[in-house]
Amino acid sequence: MDYIFSKRENAISMFLADKLYRFYIAENPIKSDLEIISNKIKENDFEIYPTVKWLLASDLMYTEKSMNDLVYKNPLELSL
Repeated sequence: MDYIFSKRENAISMFLADKLYRFYIAENPIKSDLEIISNKIKENDFEIYPTVKWLLASDLMYTEKSMNDLVYKNPLELSL
C-alpha cells in the first residue's frame, strides 16, 4: 500500500478530490479547486475525515457555483 501511495500520490489525491468535490460541492469540478482539495488531502496524509471537516467549513462550499448547483434532490424528484 505504501509503495502505491509513494508512486501515485498525486493521481490518488486528485481522484479523491474529484470524488469529494462531486459529492459535496458540484457535479462539474474546477481544476483549481481540485488542486486545493488534493493538496489538503496530502497535508492530512490521506486521512479523509480531516479533509471533509475542512471542506465543509471552507469557502469552496459557499461559492455561488456550489450554492446554485443542484446536488441535492427533494423527495418528489426522488420518487419520479
